[in-house]
Amino acid sequence: MLPDWPKAQGVTNVSGVIKAQPQDFIVEEVFHVEFSDDGEFDWLWIEKVGDTTEHVARQLARLAGVQPRAVTYSGQKDRHAVTRQWFCVHLPGKNKPDWSVPEGQTWRILRQGRHRQKLRLGSHRYNRFMLNLTDLSGDLSLIEPRLHNIKLGFPNYFGEQRFGYGGGNIAACRQWFAGQLTPGRFERGMYLSAARSLIFNTVLAQRVTTGHWNKGLPGDIFALRDSGSVFSEVLDDHVIERLERGDIHPTGPMFGKLGKLSSNAEVAQLEESVFAEFSDLCSGLMKNNLTMERRALRVIPKELQWQSLDKRTLSLAFSLPRGCFATALVRELINY
Repeated sequence: MLPDWPKAQGVTNVSGVIKAQPQDFIVEEVFHVEFSDDGEFDWLWIEKVGDTTEHVARQLARLAGVQPRAVTYSGQKDRHAVTRQWFCVHLPGKNKPDWSVPEGQTWRILRQGRHRQKLRLGSHRYNRFMLNLTDLSGDLSLIEPRLHNIKLGFPNYFGEQRFGYGGGNIAACRQWFAGQLTPGRFERGMYLSAARSLIFNTVLAQRVTTGHWNKGLPGDIFALRDSGSVFSEVLDDHVIERLERGDIHPTGPMFGKLGKLSSNAEVAQLEESVFAEFSDLCSGLMKNNLTMERRALRVIPKELQWQSLDKRTLSLAFSLPRGCFATALVRELINY
């Protein structure tokens, strides 16, 4: 089981349902592309419902008669949702396939184009979310003040979907590291991501508990709000002012071998204590030659809007940088 990581605004007695039906959770990539109308790559804008991104990628490979590795996408999208994202199929020396979607599939092609460039992982910068929170109960007067605080930022936790049902990806990762499991390439990547995410969330949880998830500490590495570029800086008045303005964020570790930048002082001590807590996962991650990266501890949503559809239903719309989880925003608002 996963921990119930602390919330920046503390506990709430407001409860509700997220994803009562797929149409209550809509997400699409914010990514504009101008096609060259030639080249070796077919780009497909696809809406899917109830399927994983990897499943649709394999279906596209089958339709095109290519290996699964010839199909790329910018990011994984939720299964139990309505999602819209770009896929790319490499077709060197091949004519355009018949992109008729087989009967019975729960995905459809909304747009397509030929391009010279390949779609690479992490190409889009933002995801746009449209959510309905249903069956709300409790003191609903608490919701709006929390939303105004969320507009200023919320803890950038990895969502529970990163860890599998009941944290199953972490259990499987530990079995793999102990030599009790031989996962495939896709599963290996999923387990490594889950392990790094658990370590990050634990560091973030400690900083939420002490009130420093959105404030600097001695030894911090900082990230620029929009680009995500990281840098080291002395915690002086100028840095503190930039943190308060939301121009930069403190960061936490995506564990691996030491890279160009590493935390020090108070932050390094905190992070090392968490690494010691997860020594088995850290040892396995090191053996897989991952390099330490940094992830912002705070995320500020763009264009957060809300509307009550009825007494027990709240509609939300907002954009988040890629890799950030809408469920991390929702858990600051309600128990779901």
